[in-house]
Amino acid sequence: MFDFSFGELALLGIIALLVVGPEKMPELARTAGKWYGAMRRTMTGLRSEVEQQFLLDDLRQEANRLRDYANEALLPADITATAIPTASAETPEIIAEQKQGELDILPAPVQHAELPGPENRLH
Repeated sequence: MFDFSFGELALLGIIALLVVGPEKMPELARTAGKWYGAMRRTMTGLRSEVEQQFLLDDLRQEANRLRDYANEALLPADITATAIPTASAETPEIIAEQKQGELDILPAPVQHAELPGPENRLH
């Protein structure tokens, strides 16, 4: 964070020693260390929060884009509510045709006599 060379730090230490005195120098160093640690923790926390906010914004944009895509895929513009038949509009003929169509797709019943028994199996 700070770009001090060893010579600059030594000069600051000598000036601090002359101003404060040798008795209070250890206490001053401890206080400066605590402040420096608190400042680093604050900066790290702030950086982390900013990164989380950027990530959260990106995720929100992605979620909105996916939601828009899903809405377009599920509800195309050419489908309208009038194209969907309602139960009250169905006539008995339509219902009979639907049931006939359902019967057409059912598989044919299988007779048990047609199935090979244990005696007819190849070993």
